[in-house]
Amino acid sequence: MKELISVIYSLVIVFLLYSCESNDLGDNLTIFEGDRLEDRVIVYCTGYSLSSCKGGIYVVPNYEEHYDEKGNYAEYVENASSDDKWVIATTIRTIEQKRNYWIINKNFSLQGNDCDELNCDSIIRTNVIGPLGAQQFESRLAELKISLKF
Repeated sequence: MKELISVIYSLVIVFLLYSCESNDLGDNLTIFEGDRLEDRVIVYCTGYSLSSCKGGIYVVPNYEEHYDEKGNYAEYVENASSDDKWVIATTIRTIEQKRNYWIINKNFSLQGNDCDELNCDSIIRTNVIGPLGAQQFESRLAELKISLKF
């Protein structure tokens, strides 16, 4: 009986660990997904379990943009693509159904920093361009010579 209970607990733990999915974009950047489309955010991963991201610092949208003042979803990641240097992403503002465009420079690291004492969000923000409209986004891609597509 104890063996059966151990097996059941093991299955529950594995299920809980895999209930949130992540999609690696490289350099600790990950699309973190939950059960709903509106859960999708890009995070700088700070916690791993079984080689999968299990938590991190909001990048796009940031925490304040992801939720409104009532705690409802306000913005989420629709698409993202990455290469060795860049991540591009689109987000959807839920109320307006407005699409925003983002460019993330992957040339930063938070490893070795104590984010409880240091404002790591300010480091992240200096490497995020957006929100942009479609024309601004295309102009910045050309200016930065980024050839990524969704």
